Parts: sequence; structure tokens; C-alpha cells
Amino acid sequence: MQDSDTLPKTADVVIIGAGMLGLCCACSLTKKGIRSIVILDRATIICGEASGANAGGLWFGHECLTLGVPGIAQRARESHQRLQEEFDCDFKAGGVLELIPDSEQSYVPHRLEQTRQAGMEASLVQASELPGIEPMLAYDGSALYFPQDGTIHPLKLAVALTQYLRENGVRFCLQTNVQRLEQDSIRVTSNQGSIEAPTLILTAGAWTPLLTALLHWEPPIRPIRGTLLASASLPDNTLKTVVIDSKYYYWQLACGPLGAGGSLEDVGFEEEIDDKIAASIRSDFQKRFPALSNTGFDCRWSGFRPYCEDSYPVIGKIPRQENIYVAAGHFRRGVMLAPLTGEMLASEIQGDRDWEPIMAFRPERFPVLSEPC
Repeated sequence: MQDSDTLPKTADVVIIGAGMLGLCCACSLTKKGIRSIVILDRATIICGEASGANAGGLWFGHECLTLGVPGIAQRARESHQRLQEEFDCDFKAGGVLELIPDSEQSYVPHRLEQTRQAGMEASLVQASELPGIEPMLAYDGSALYFPQDGTIHPLKLAVALTQYLRENGVRFCLQTNVQRLEQDSIRVTSNQGSIEAPTLILTAGAWTPLLTALLHWEPPIRPIRGTLLASASLPDNTLKTVVIDSKYYYWQLACGPLGAGGSLEDVGFEEEIDDKIAASIRSDFQKRFPALSNTGFDCRWSGFRPYCEDSYPVIGKIPRQENIYVAAGHFRRGVMLAPLTGEMLASEIQGDRDWEPIMAFRPERFPVLSEPC
């Protein structure tokens, strides 16, 4: 268990959820001068759920059209660049290669045009050109190449952020299970006691609806399990890019190990890894990288990504609540959007006159379904 602070009686801001979103919200608020911040989490470690179980993808070009908001991918990239200048996160450039099946070739010209209009670099790479970009890849079709994209080590970033936050007075109260939320004078009651604060932020990932239900509001967010495998450390640039195939993706951390996986398993909060899924990931990796077919993937794990039914994150003030905010439903884009999300919420909480809400992400798009008795 990581060091945990004693739960104080009061704070200026309480954040429930010590994942990347909670850390980035606390970081942005700290930079705006708020020092009395307490982060609660039921886990024994910081970033113990999806934030610590993902590939660390910064796929701004690849994902820019899925965000549905012009300019948001560029803003997210700029937020991450500011963060990377201050905190160590093992950023690895090299780009993303998305393998394009024949059935989707007709859509490629439109996607390229839209991606470039969004300010992102993208190109179509023919099969004969692929060895020059990813020598280990065996693929006889074309691919979309997003040269500005890359990956980070999310846990390395989490460690750096946590150290910064602790140095600036932020308290982390782990193994803290929330039992009740009282919204009139905001009070959080847990197994560790109660704490009051004028501002509350919920960043509990796939578990967020379990908390918001205490406030009679449940956004349609559910867990989608993803299984990932990792090898022992291999020579640098064994894989030069992130390769996204039809079912899984493959990448190499800056510190050496190869990663593979990214399954989409709609199984609720079932934690046990499916051996068939793990075998499928290994088999597909060997097909795409035959020269690496003897690579041993001895480490395997899973995480629950918070999927929102309309595919957009939920960021802002909870409907009919004063000073209670939420940041959840980011699905596969949590690490990618976390710094920008933290900046957005901090600006809203502080009443920044230059802040403009992104309506597609606003919580009020999901109405309150019930009222307190």
C-alpha cells in the first residue's frame, strides 16, 4: 500500500478517484492557487484501476475525429505538451499505424481530409512502404499513418504528479470507501470518517455512476474490460510505432517491454482474465510480427475503461447540484484527455471568464431521473 494520509475534517476541494483524471484535476487546481485538496480512493495505490492498466496512448491524430468537437484534439495535445515539459512520463514518439482492411478503403480519402482539417498530420501508406516505417510488421495492405502520435508510461507520469501534489499540500486518503454524499453542505462519509468541503469532484472512472446515484443522477457509463499483455524488456525500437489492428494494438514502452492487447469485453466488473482472449492476443501478435513470434508475454492484466453510451466524456457540474462536478466516461482516451479535462474543470470551478464549456461533454445532456424522497 502506498502512503496514505489521515482523512481531515475539512478541505477546500475533495476529489473522489485517484486516477489520472483526479491527479490532473488536482494539479490544475493547485496551479490556480488552491492548496487544501484531498483525494480519496478505495484502492490501496494511486492509479490502481484503468489509469494504471492502459497503454498510455497519446493518439491525438488517430482519435481526433471520434471526439466530435472541432479543435479539441489540438487543445488536448497542447495540454499534454505542457505537462510533459514539467513531469517525466517516458514519452515515446514514432507515430501510429492503423491497418486498413479492404472493406474500409473507400472511407480513407474522407478521413484523411477531415483529419488534416482538424490540424493533424496523416497519410496513407501503401504495403510496399510499411517496412520503412515499421520493419517488423507483416502486412500486405495499406495503413493510415499518424506521425505525431505516441505513447507515455502512465504510471511514471502518475508518480511524478503525485510527488508534485504532495509537495504542494494535497492529501491522499487511500482505502477510503465512500458510503454517503450529502449535497446541502457537501459532506462525504466513508469508512475512514467524514469530510466537508465547498467543492466536490467525482473522477471514479467506471464506478462513477455508483457515486452519482447517491445524488439521484446516473450517467450511462459502464465498464468495458480490456486485457493487455507485456513482455520482458527488449532492445529499444524493436517496435518503432504503435500498430493498431482490427482487434488489438501493439506498442513498445520507452523502457523496453512490448505491449499487446486492448480487447473490448462487455462483462461488467468481472476481473478474471479470459485465457481465450489472452491466447488470441498472442496469436494475432505472432501473425503481425512473425520475426518476434518467440517473444514471451509473461505479464498480463486487465482494466475497466469507463464507456459512455454516446462515446463522449462527461465533464462539468452535475445537474441540479451546486459545486459538485464530474469527470468520467473517457473510455480509451482518459490519459490522453486528462490534462485538458483538469484545466477545464479548474477553470469552471474558479469562474474563469475566458472558459467556455464544450457542450458535447456537458453532464446535463443526461437528465436527472429521480428525485430524493
